[in-house]
This record gives sequence, structure tokens and C-alpha cells, in this order.
Amino acid sequence: MLENPAPHPAEPDADPSVFRLLSPLHSPVPFRDRDDELARLRHWCEDETDPHPIMLLAGDRGVGRSRLALELVRALGDSWTAGRLLRGPGRLFPALRDRARPALVVVDDADLRSDVDSHLHSMVRADVVPLLREFGARPHDRTPVRLLFVVRHAERFRAVVGEELEHSQDDPDVLRLLADAPVLNLAPPVLDRAVLSERHAEALAAFTAALADAAGTERADGIEAAHAGASPGTVVVRPERTPLQTPLDLHAHALVTALTGEPAPAVPRRFEEVAGVLFERECRRWRRSAASFTGPGVPALPLLADHPGLPELVMLALLLTGHREYVAASHTLERLPEFAGMEEERIRSAAYAWVTWALALHGGTRPATRMAEPWIGPETFTHWFLTTRLRAEPELFDRLWTGLNARRSEHLAGVLCQACEDFPAAGEILQRYVASHPSAHGYDAVRGARVLARPERVDPWIAEGLRKQEPGSRPALSVPVSHDFYNLARQTPPELLPQSHAVLIQAYQSTRRAEDKQEPPRWRERRRRGRGRRT
Repeated sequence: MLENPAPHPAEPDADPSVFRLLSPLHSPVPFRDRDDELARLRHWCEDETDPHPIMLLAGDRGVGRSRLALELVRALGDSWTAGRLLRGPGRLFPALRDRARPALVVVDDADLRSDVDSHLHSMVRADVVPLLREFGARPHDRTPVRLLFVVRHAERFRAVVGEELEHSQDDPDVLRLLADAPVLNLAPPVLDRAVLSERHAEALAAFTAALADAAGTERADGIEAAHAGASPGTVVVRPERTPLQTPLDLHAHALVTALTGEPAPAVPRRFEEVAGVLFERECRRWRRSAASFTGPGVPALPLLADHPGLPELVMLALLLTGHREYVAASHTLERLPEFAGMEEERIRSAAYAWVTWALALHGGTRPATRMAEPWIGPETFTHWFLTTRLRAEPELFDRLWTGLNARRSEHLAGVLCQACEDFPAAGEILQRYVASHPSAHGYDAVRGARVLARPERVDPWIAEGLRKQEPGSRPALSVPVSHDFYNLARQTPPELLPQSHAVLIQAYQSTRRAEDKQEPPRWRERRRRGRGRRT
């Protein structure tokens, strides 16, 4: 039930993803810059007089929350039973009690496995609430048990859990467990130019050594990887021009330098360029796997010579639908241009074959390993991939979103809202998505924006999409949809989504005025019909 903090060795014949090196579990970069936070967490775990058995570890993605939690698990040593929770509580707490050792349970990404507000509530209701119930109901003996939630927005997470607990009328003691839990907020470490250069060189050396030790690893240009890292004195980073905001940015930049074998540039590469290099390597890995993929009872994949970009399109479809939803992903793949014009049976068999290939490559591992690994890559790189591909191929975007059901529409709106936090260019896609069907997609987008750390980045795009409908789109903001919009606007604080809030209120008022103008003719018609019935 708890993950072993020791990294899993890669299989000898495996073709590992380059993103594996950016995973907290497999990163070769030493743990740095969080000694004070680690000491505070250890004190919280080991202090038997601390009345708070639950803590929230919060911060933006890329700042090192998961790495800090992993280092805490390792620092506690063999005298503790500690690890990341891999599945529901079940008999977790009785098993921990039987071990007669203090325990630490880390719930990683407790609020990140959701795209929109309803998903967050569903996830909390299914995973977090049962865990808190079991935790509160366990026997309070001398063996301490600590529960660490790794979240992005502490207050939002606490509010949603509180709402679900109140709705289910749980024990007030369970409510107080999370309400009184302290919060440790992580911010990106503040590094001056010299320290930043030192960290970059250290990460570069670590990644270069890891790539040289990996069997079959090639550089982005096809040359075998070698120790081509520059010495610390030759690395010059100027954060005032292109700041490296988080450790993820710094490590990704160093990894690209190690992959290309080029000297570190005087000015850090733009993040779009870094993500492009990493995804190019990942695409080559997908192509190699697709070319050699076989499975019992699985139809042969279409020849890559005829469809060279199909593996990437398959991964894009899985990202938009949720990669564990096999049937939904296959239906989305049927809409791809590459499958147009084929017979229905061939479409379905080929789509299922591609989904089977993708799941075998990225999801066909043991559940414990799958939870410990990033599926395709860190969330930021996934958003970059979606943004660049959907902007480059507008017709592909049209094919993918057309015909999505309500759940898929909500998921896609949430993904696009999250992508806007990293890449402003995703706002154009979000605006187009909302404008194509404001009465549905706009509603989903506003709900998705409510769970973001910086909703002000997506608010102008959503508002513009609500104002300007694309030609041929369905009539938006009609009764009773406008009333639903109005209810949503009333539930959303104006300071959270000011522009979208104003558009929704104005749309509701316009609809009400139109209804009022129609009221006298309706009254006369009802009166005439009433006279006819009496006659």
C-alpha cells in the first residue's frame, strides 16, 4: 500500500523515457536548498507532543514538493514505516499498527489528479474522505501515525474536504483533523547568480553521468551520449533576462544541455525550446516502440511509413481523454484525420491497436511503478505539447473536440485552463474552445478556472470566448442555460473571475429582458386558449 522510496532499477532491455530523470524517484540530482523545511517536517514527525497528526505541504508545481516528501521518507530511516500511498486506505492503518513502529503516510498530488471543480470533489469524496475517516477512527495508542498531504492549493483543498465531510455528516473530530492541520508552503528557492550557476553545473554533471550509464541512450542528434558537460566555471546563467523560476526549470535546462552535448549557453534557453528537445526525444522513443510493437490478438499497427506522425497524435488523444480510459481514447482516435475514410471495422480495430500500444508503452507497468513514474512527463511538459500541437494544427483540434460528451468536454476545458498557467499561448485555444460552444464549453471552462492558482491568466480568454461566438456555433446563453450560468457566476467570487463573472451576469440579464418582452404575447395566447376551452 505504501511505495518503497528506493528507486526501481530499469530493466536491461528497456527503452526508458527521458522524463524518468526528472521524476523525484529517479532524479540523479542531489537534494539541495530544502534543509530547513526537511528539519521542520522531521520535527513534526518525531515530536510526540505535537497535537497535529496531519500536515499540508503546499506549493506550485516544480518547486520540489514531491522531492521533499520523498527525502523525508528516506530520512526517517528503517525505524519508521514510511512511504507514498499507492491505493485506498483499506486495511492500511491496522497493518501499520501491527508493525508496532511509527508511520508516515504521504498522499502525493492530493489535489492535482483533478481537472475541474467537480473532479476535485469526486476525487476527495472517493480517496481523501475515506482515508480521514479511517485515520480518525484508528485506535489512539502509543504508536504515532503522521499523515502528510502534498497539495498545490492548501486552502482550496481544505475547503473542498470540509464541504464533503459536512455533506456526509461525519464526526466533528474528523473535520477538526484537517481544519487544524498546519501548512508548510514551499516557494522557489531564491538563488543568486553564483549559486544558480553552481546548481546548474551540478545538475548537468549528474544528468550527463546518468545518460552515459544508460544502455542504448542516444543524444537528440543521434550521437551516443558522452560526458560533454561544461565545467562549473564555464556555465554563465543570467537570471535577470530569462529567470529559472523553479528547480524543475533548472533541471530541465541542465538535462537538455547534457542530451545535446553542447556547451551551456550564456543565457538560459527558453522553456519552449527545452520542452521541444525533450519531447523530440520522447517522440523518437514512441516511434521505435510503435515500429516493433506486437501483442497476442492485437491487430497490426498501421505502417509508420504511411503515417509518420501517428504515434504523437495518439499520445495527444490520450492526453485529451485521460490515458486510463481505454474506450474513450479509442473513440477519440477514430476522429483523427489519419483514420478518415476507412471502413468502420478497420477504424475501430486500428484505433484499439494504437491505444493498446500506448498503454503498453506508458501504462503497462505494475500499479506501484506507474504511480511512482510520470506517465508521459511532468505536467508542465504535457501542457506544452498540447499547446504547440493544437496551435500548429487547428484542424486536428476541430476533429478532437467535436462530439465530446459532457465529461470529456469538462476534462478538456480543465486541461486547457491548466495549460494557460504555464503557456499563455494556450489561451488562444481556450478562447476558441469556449467560442465554439459557449453554453457548454464556457460553463466547463469557468468551473475549471476556479481550481487554478492563478485564474486571472485564463479569465480574459474565457470572457472573450463567451463574448465572441464562432460562425456556425450553436446559440449560447439561451434559457435555461443562462440561468445555470447565472447560478455559477453567483457562486464564483467576483475577485476570482471578474471578467467572466461580468459576462455571465450580463448574458443572464439580457436573456431575462428578452423573456420579459415575450411575456405579454404569451399571456394573451394563454388567455385566448383559455376562452377556447371554455367555449
